Amino acid sequence: MPTELRRLIFTEEELQAALVNYALRSNLHMPNASIQSLLVEKKEGLSVTLHFAATEDGDSRDVEFSEPHVAAAIILFCRVQEILVPRDAVKVLSHEKNTIAMMMQLHHGDQPKVAPEAAKETVEDAKSESAAAEASDRIEPD
Repeated sequence: MPTELRRLIFTEEELQAALVNYALRSNLHMPNASIQSLLVEKKEGLSVTLHFAATEDGDSRDVEFSEPHVAAAIILFCRVQEILVPRDAVKVLSHEKNTIAMMMQLHHGDQPKVAPEAAKETVEDAKSESAAAEASDRIEPD
C-alpha cells in the first residue's frame, strides 16, 4: 500500500507564535517582556529558546522548550490554523537555521512493522499529541 509524506515548514515568526500560544494555553510562565530572539538547536533532541528583553530591573530571561513541547506547540498551531495533521501519522521534527519542519509519514492499508528508532519517535509523538490535546481542550470557543 502507498505511503504518504508531508512536510510542513514553519518560519521563525510562526514558530514563535506557536510557542507563545502553547505556553499561554498550557499555563506555562512567560516573562512580561518582548521577545528579542529565537534560537533553534540540537541538544538531546531539538530545543527552541526564546530570549526575552531585559525587564525594568535589568534582568533578561530565556525560556527553553524541549522537543515534545515544540512538537505539541506546532500541532496546536496547526489545529488553530485549521491545517490538517493526521493523528496516526509518524511525525518527526527537523531544523535548518531558525525554521522547523515537521515531516509526517502516513501508511495507507497494511501498516508495516515499526523499526526501534521509529518506535521511540512514535512514543515522543504520542506525548506531543497528548500535550497538544490537553492544550487544545483549554481553548475557549470563539
